[in-house]
Amino acid sequence: MFSSKSILSTVVLAASAFAAIVPSCSTAKALMKLPPGQTALTAQTGAPSFALLGVGVQNYTCSDAGTYTSAGAVAALFDISCLGGKPAFDSIAKTAYTIWKNIPDGPLSSRLQSGITTSCGVATSGAHFFTKTAAGSIAPVWDMRANGPNKVKGKTGAYVMGAKVANLTSPEGTKNVDWLQLKNVEGSLATAIYRTDTQGGPAPASCTPGSAPISVKYTSKYFLYGSTVA
Repeated sequence: MFSSKSILSTVVLAASAFAAIVPSCSTAKALMKLPPGQTALTAQTGAPSFALLGVGVQNYTCSDAGTYTSAGAVAALFDISCLGGKPAFDSIAKTAYTIWKNIPDGPLSSRLQSGITTSCGVATSGAHFFTKTAAGSIAPVWDMRANGPNKVKGKTGAYVMGAKVANLTSPEGTKNVDWLQLKNVEGSLATAIYRTDTQGGPAPASCTPGSAPISVKYTSKYFLYGSTVA
């Protein structure tokens, strides 16, 4: 199992503060939509196990070459299954990004989580972060062990560590981070993970070597398929 104690404990404590019962609906109408004609990401048939909104930051460090390098991300996750089939489902990432841009606190702060849940009619449902792997690299994790729907909350396998399979430039261009397809490396929360409908998140084109790391706000939808949490 992965271990990154400082990151994980921070995320778990923050998620626990909002660990009320998470209302969750059928995902039958909370379906992923990929751009027509694209071939980079493999389309899924059927409903996802989880339909989520991510609200957080993409982190970057400045390389000696004067360009930014990804250092992972941290985001609060919100269950958007109950919005499925409604106009709000299609625009939720943009709506949340507008709210998030006007909140000065961090992505796991009470002000952000309260602002999103109240304004968007969704509930917190876990956290997304990166952790160190045994090989010394970093890998993305989606974690519902401390806070998630009743069917998975508190269960040891209610997380997934992923590895990138493919990426697709946002249909709106490079002002947003790429859409992604990832596969399961560890955990039982999903066998396949998708990041879509991204808003914001990319680093500036250049930086001064030695400058401090930066965090850039973003939102996205996350679709998790093939959960086997029991």
